[in-house]
Amino acid sequence: MNTSNIKSFKSEDAVSEVIGYSLLLAILVVSVAFTVVLSYPELAYMKESSYDEIASQSLSVFASKNSMAAFGMSPSQLTRIELNGATLIARNDSNNWIKIEVINSSGYSLVILNQSFGSVDYKFGDTLISYEGGGLFRKYHSNDSLMISPPQFHYNGETLTLPLIIVNNSVSTGGKGVVNIYSKSANLPVTIYPNLTSDQKLVNPLSNKQIKIRLKSDYYKAWKKYIEERTEADTLVNDVTHEVVVSLNSKTSDEFSNLVMPIEIMGMNYTNTTPLNKFAFDLRNVDNNLNMIMRAPDPDSDDFILQIQKRGGMGTTGVDITVTYMDESWKSETEALIWGSNATIDLLNVSSMAYYISSTASTTWLNETPPFNGTYDNAGNDGPVNLSVIIQHYMKKLSEDGSFSLYVGEKTPVKWMGFTESGSSYVLDYDIKPPRLTYLHIVQHDVDIGFS
Repeated sequence: MNTSNIKSFKSEDAVSEVIGYSLLLAILVVSVAFTVVLSYPELAYMKESSYDEIASQSLSVFASKNSMAAFGMSPSQLTRIELNGATLIARNDSNNWIKIEVINSSGYSLVILNQSFGSVDYKFGDTLISYEGGGLFRKYHSNDSLMISPPQFHYNGETLTLPLIIVNNSVSTGGKGVVNIYSKSANLPVTIYPNLTSDQKLVNPLSNKQIKIRLKSDYYKAWKKYIEERTEADTLVNDVTHEVVVSLNSKTSDEFSNLVMPIEIMGMNYTNTTPLNKFAFDLRNVDNNLNMIMRAPDPDSDDFILQIQKRGGMGTTGVDITVTYMDESWKSETEALIWGSNATIDLLNVSSMAYYISSTASTTWLNETPPFNGTYDNAGNDGPVNLSVIIQHYMKKLSEDGSFSLYVGEKTPVKWMGFTESGSSYVLDYDIKPPRLTYLHIVQHDVDIGFS
């Protein structure tokens, strides 16, 4: 054989094709892996959001059914919820609570309710949804909270109704699958207010009282927003203790009542140009030494001083009334209606005139209702100004900082003499700023929660 006619050759086509497929497969694998890595958080978020939405809907149904059981509309109620790895806890502890005080015009305070709400908590990952007080709430990473459905807190501008739903027991469950939530009334409803058996006059309509409601909750910000929207009240919050406080004021009495010091002025409507309707004292066993000095907002304060002092002998020669607010002082010589040794002194007497006696010119009258919107001094424009206008003006100024009291002055001189306090009376009737309260109804409903 002639080997010179044999040709050898070398081809890389097959190898190139294999390498190409390998590279393509590698790119595909890397792309899929990269896509999975990038999309996994989003997929996980979508999954968690889906579970959240399902849980919110199921718990909203539970909130409605639990109210039905609590109010005795049915013996028991059943709600089903898909856990999907979440935990569900019903508890009755001190983590959240409501405290309600009734404060009367003399400053006496009575706590009529101090009770834990209890709660039913759903927790999945970073999601926390809770049922408390008849409402449904959600909490976020920032500790901000959102109300999903409203609690049992009803106010219509005159009547406050609080059907308190209390989770009465503690139980928990977790895992996957469907859980049945059973709700049933635990006890007969208990009427907290009105209470006709109490010796504290816890009756309707309310008169000359303040109702102070204090709530502690992880969802206090949502409670605050809801209460403000429903009542138009200004609330106070404590971000450290997670508390929110709201006060509602009832109409003051327009009748004379026993003179008990201090005299508390709560929720006066200082936006009204003449908030006072009546302000008078009916004193017993008055003699020539009559001298009453009252201070506000504290017993030793010089911010506001009201002095009532007998002038001259007995009879109709009357009394001197001096009103001091900061550096501004006025004096009025007015007649008291004297019957024997008793005297009625009307601080809104339209016939009594007052004169400015301070050495420093006034500054608080510049925005007052005309014609009193000027500067007063004892060298020129010293009045006269009606005593009623003086009292109205300075009581409004004090009310701008909130509630305050008229105290028997503890500073020297105290000067609380010349009459018998026992048997004496007073009337202080004034316009109340919103939210006003005439009727109050509080009923406690306990419910037991079970899981299966």
